[in-house]
Amino acid sequence: MKTLELFDLTGQAAVVTGAARGLGAAMAKGLAGAGARVLASDILDPVEPPGPEIAFRKADVSKKADVDALVEEACRRFGRIDLMVANAARGDGAAAERETEEGWDRVMSANAKGVFLCASAAAKKMIRQGGGNIIATASVLSFIGHPTALSYCASKGAVVQLVRTLAIEWAKYNIRVNAIAPGFFRTPMNAGTLAKAGYVKPIIDKAPLARMAEPEEIVGAVVFLASKASSFVTGSVVTVDGGELAAGGFTDRTVPFMYDL
Repeated sequence: MKTLELFDLTGQAAVVTGAARGLGAAMAKGLAGAGARVLASDILDPVEPPGPEIAFRKADVSKKADVDALVEEACRRFGRIDLMVANAARGDGAAAERETEEGWDRVMSANAKGVFLCASAAAKKMIRQGGGNIIATASVLSFIGHPTALSYCASKGAVVQLVRTLAIEWAKYNIRVNAIAPGFFRTPMNAGTLAKAGYVKPIIDKAPLARMAEPEEIVGAVVFLASKASSFVTGSVVTVDGGELAAGGFTDRTVPFMYDL
């Protein structure tokens, strides 16, 4: 097989949630560009028309009825569902002492329960089909803590463990389950941070590449995980973070290694 054919998604039927803007919109466009038939979804209306190659349906991933209807529409449109990209999430959060039960439930319902509902609804179809592929959006905050983001960090940590467990359980059905963990991207979810003077530089400084990413830079990871190029990859998390996790929060690149001191 030629290398480019490994990434060819022609004929694949995909659902992408949280696709009205930001990373989800970029993922939907990227998958369609690789040949997939895409049903995009969001609780919000799209910022831009998704294009003739991408259908759109509003849905709230925290509601089982909405998710089930979304998967049913994909099967009605395409005859099957090969790929579920469970990307929808809320960016809310609060400092631990100010977090409320309502705030916690709101974030966990979208970010953790939403991934579970999407994966579960898709898997029921995929098992009967003989296989499929599920990709969830995690975060660098799945692995490191961050102040004022208690519920968000907890929800994204849950996503990683959900992916690992589902990958183990559903391998027997030929269903692969993986996650993408983005770092700091220029998206509407981060608009509040981007608008605050002095907030962005410390975040950027945590990554060795020393910049924020653009939404289109997520496309390579999602196409890889959706394609035959990753046929032996399951239960994994692909980080797209400019090296932030590798750096471990160590931002001063001028300090010599400890043994050189």
